[in-house]
Amino acid sequence: MTRWLLAPLATLLLAAAPREAPITLVENGRARATIVVDAQASEETRFAAQELQTYLEKISGARLPIRQDARGVSGPLITVGAADASLGREGFRIRTAGGNLTLTGRDDAGAQLAVYAFLEKHLGVRWLWPGELGEVAPQSRSIRIPAIDESEEPAFKWRNRGPGGALWGATSGPTEMRARERLLGVSGRHQAEVALWEKRNRWGGLKIYGGHALGEIFPPQKYARDHPDYYALVNGRRAVPGPDYDYKHGGQVCTANPGVVRATTAWVRNFFDAHPDYDGVHITMNDSGGFCECDRCRALDSGELVKRPGIEAEEMKKAPSKNTVITDRIFTYVNQVAAEVAKTHPGKCVVSMAYARYSSPPRTVRLLPNVVPQYCMWSAYRHANAAMKEEQLATAAAWARAARRAGIYEYYINGSWPGLHRLVLPQVADSIRYLHAQGVDLYQTQSGDDFAINGINYYVAGRLLWNPALDPAVILADFYEKGFQKAAPAIRRYHQRLEQAWRAATVGGEDVTCNSIEKTRLLELFTEELLAECDRDLAEAARAADSDLVRRRVEFYRQGLRYTELTVAAVGASRRALRPPPEKLLIDEALAAWARRDSFVEELKDDFVVAYFWARYNDLQRDFRPDRRLREFSKAIP
Repeated sequence: MTRWLLAPLATLLLAAAPREAPITLVENGRARATIVVDAQASEETRFAAQELQTYLEKISGARLPIRQDARGVSGPLITVGAADASLGREGFRIRTAGGNLTLTGRDDAGAQLAVYAFLEKHLGVRWLWPGELGEVAPQSRSIRIPAIDESEEPAFKWRNRGPGGALWGATSGPTEMRARERLLGVSGRHQAEVALWEKRNRWGGLKIYGGHALGEIFPPQKYARDHPDYYALVNGRRAVPGPDYDYKHGGQVCTANPGVVRATTAWVRNFFDAHPDYDGVHITMNDSGGFCECDRCRALDSGELVKRPGIEAEEMKKAPSKNTVITDRIFTYVNQVAAEVAKTHPGKCVVSMAYARYSSPPRTVRLLPNVVPQYCMWSAYRHANAAMKEEQLATAAAWARAARRAGIYEYYINGSWPGLHRLVLPQVADSIRYLHAQGVDLYQTQSGDDFAINGINYYVAGRLLWNPALDPAVILADFYEKGFQKAAPAIRRYHQRLEQAWRAATVGGEDVTCNSIEKTRLLELFTEELLAECDRDLAEAARAADSDLVRRRVEFYRQGLRYTELTVAAVGASRRALRPPPEKLLIDEALAAWARRDSFVEELKDDFVVAYFWARYNDLQRDFRPDRRLREFSKAIP
């Protein structure tokens, strides 16, 4: 088990191996070493060298020079490069020899990870959340390192934090979620900071594109007029997408139509031709229902019924035919496409989610080697319930047995949860370890930028996906000590309190969602007592903080709690206002509560505090916001 987080980091003078003296990189604020990166190195590897230079200077005040050639250079050399063929993809090695230090990877990603691992493991640097406030860089005028020879490779080969999910307001064609966020006002700087945080914290891996893909593969402007038969037959008519199509929901296709298979194959081939650096691409059906009911499609089904309808429950109530498992038809289609793609693009993967009515493994179809199913496990955050945990993990294991390579799509956040506190580290850790043991090595989350609220989930998960043998308790202890020092006990208690509350609310199997204002259990979860205790924890942390930096970090968490408090207050006010008979005072109070919450969200949308995209998505795509109803109630008052 890797236990490097236990190593003392109070001083940067570490015990050397007996056969090699320590190497001095900086002495009394003066550079003694030189960073060397090859003139032909990629931009990514040059960036890694610059990151090393930056943080050595932040730690010691000394700016080490970067050279492209070591000739004529005196003193220790720190070589950063990507040329170690003995390592696997993203693998890296940190090694001292002959008074020099080498930080090398198999590839550019490995070179970057070598730098970040060296800064973390040997110099005490941490990136708790994106931005300067989340950065920990211990101060020392001198930096000496011991003999080192260590190498690492990731356990999970795809560690993608998403955010993925459905798009808000996409009405003019396929739109990446991050691009849509920019249209919402989330800056490019914000998104770049998040991407850099992910890289520093070992998220990354394979390059796999897409998700619900039919909007891109079968845009109605290309196929609706000439090929209406490509779209699903629903209730006796071809469901050709209309003007309100958002390119991610509905718009399903007839997967048994040979023309659909040919068009999908052509699209996948074009994608890999245009993006040869990608390892896989999704051809997943769109979100929601509306699957084809033609005889050819239904003949491929197993005849089983969905055991837990989930998100399609209402549709399935309308007709028994809409309650059938459709996995075999879907993966027949995926296999047909993959077989053709393998002829022209060997080594590339065709990916499909295993989702909704096709979430269980196929009964009759044997998946081809280049087919990657990605089981949508909804979700470890519900695994306080033993039965649900057992069922979902068993399904994940069955998919791993059914495919040469399988992946997971995990929901740290979703459209029914606008980024309130959902701390589920024990459940996430258990699931990651189990999945790894089953041979699953592709893992993607649906997440947000709510680092002041649920960021600790992302921080710990990234490390466990790299190495599931790490102890979450050790990771957490290090996080609290490095980030909060004397305030660490209060912050730990704050997180534990919220974690225990979520567990207690879901252990019986019932979820806590924000789908509707009437049915939400939000007030049962976030009771007045719980929120008051959380407030006291943060107040204690602020008193214990012995530096302005720590006090600002506590305030960062305080902003996260404020978002939850404002949302809960608005829900409570709305519940009171919606009780008949309508009272204008109560209605005005509820509307004002939502306005305060909206103002707060808008003010902080670029500050890594709230999951702005998901807050807005929930506001507009669920029945959680009662503003319109409240205004109608108000009009009805004489």
